[in-house]
Amino acid sequence: MKKLIAILALGALVATGAFAELSLGVSGVQYYQEDANGKLPSLQQAWKDFKDGNGVYYGGFAELLGKHWGLGLAFNYDPLLDGIDPKTGLSDPLGDFISYDVNLYLSYHIFGGAAFLDPFVEAGFGMTAFDYQNKDKLNKDQTVAPTIDDDDPLFASAYTTVGIGLGMNLKPIGIFFKANWCKESKNLVKGTYDSDYPDPNLAGKEYYIEPWFVMPFRWTFGAKLLLF
Repeated sequence: MKKLIAILALGALVATGAFAELSLGVSGVQYYQEDANGKLPSLQQAWKDFKDGNGVYYGGFAELLGKHWGLGLAFNYDPLLDGIDPKTGLSDPLGDFISYDVNLYLSYHIFGGAAFLDPFVEAGFGMTAFDYQNKDKLNKDQTVAPTIDDDDPLFASAYTTVGIGLGMNLKPIGIFFKANWCKESKNLVKGTYDSDYPDPNLAGKEYYIEPWFVMPFRWTFGAKLLLF
């Protein structure tokens, strides 16, 4: 998992030389799959769910912009899982969980990233994961949680994504919505056993993290600040 996060961060860093401008924003993401009739939710239904706060993952993003091309890094999460283990459906005595999604994407803004009307397309890759919320606190008491990994989540899956969207910009503020189709990677995400793992023979060795859910479709609503 560390390698994937490192690639995301490195890609954003390298791109700073190729993209001149920066925008920062907040977003709400909602995940869906096809209903019994094989249909995905409409924009109208997604907006209603967003206003009602149904299934929203909150977060933010940063996007480096050139004349038309952009490179973005986004993070969204849901901390309100109330300590329920998704595998068993039972309450976990160690505490609450968090589910999150981090992704790196390349976008193309047809009229330019700061245009009043901003239709765009994008493609990228990312990772969804599930973990304890307060791992630092839990790990202070090794008698309670001796095997909680400091860095790697309990479950994680990588994915690729393509999307389309439409924004409206009145500098320095912009708003947008976008639809993304996601496909789970066949390769499992790898973690590394911590140096203080109970079995010293495994410390520092890689292992496969159990997969998490990658929903095939998502709507995103957001607002951004154009810092140029």
